Amino acid sequence: MSLKQILTYPYETKYRTSDWGSQVKDGRYGSIPCSNAVYAGKYAEVAGNISWYGDGTGQDNAADCKNDTRHFIQPNEGVNQRGLAYWVSTSANNSEYARWFDIGAEGGRSEGYPVDIYARSSWLRDVTSLWFLFNGHDTTQTRGCYAAVQYLAIRYRDPNGKLKFKKANSNIGDLGLMEYIRGDTKRMVGYQLSTYDKEEICSNDYRFLGLRIQIRLIRGSGTISDYLQGGVSGLRLGLGRNYSEYNTTYKKRALVGYGFQDWDTFDPNNIRLETR
Repeated sequence: MSLKQILTYPYETKYRTSDWGSQVKDGRYGSIPCSNAVYAGKYAEVAGNISWYGDGTGQDNAADCKNDTRHFIQPNEGVNQRGLAYWVSTSANNSEYARWFDIGAEGGRSEGYPVDIYARSSWLRDVTSLWFLFNGHDTTQTRGCYAAVQYLAIRYRDPNGKLKFKKANSNIGDLGLMEYIRGDTKRMVGYQLSTYDKEEICSNDYRFLGLRIQIRLIRGSGTISDYLQGGVSGLRLGLGRNYSEYNTTYKKRALVGYGFQDWDTFDPNNIRLETR
């Protein structure tokens, strides 16, 4: 197989929107860095120093995403591409809704929980940022209706074999947390860990397990029922301590192992690669 058929990520490099779909191998049909599991959180909990909230109101397509990994499809395919989406139809005035999603294995597990030996991931090291395209394509474009990304975290298997969340709240992309969006445009989201957390992750045996993303939906006032929707597509990871601007001659790229490798048989000296 040629190198371009293997999933890789540029090391210590930001991404850009101009040629988004060609920077990383397409995740269509399963070339992804973690398990294909997606868990929709509909309750509140604290993890990674974030107070997560998951509303029972509304619908999502987490089950569909597990089947076709649409949230890892890299090219921007326009307004009909919503990715991993959460939506609500409502006429309630000044209303807000939220739902968080665990992407990858051990979804819904609390921080500090022992990671199962049969949990699956690529177990990639030095993962310190997450990137994706966010949209509110189906959101009503009047009456104060919007979608936003509220919270982000990366989930790891820590050196003691426990589930660890690290908050990603330093913006190195375009769209900010709780910056409202709607309409035909997708916006690039890129967030990294704090300097302290990046150093901890890169200096110790933290293995990438998955992500957590919380979507927020907002409506102002009016008597007509409105539709609110937020969606995530083009998911990818960033690696290392210090990020330079994107270019086509990278310092180096990191090979990403097969995303469905269980921990019990994972061998860091003999990594199975994804070549679909």
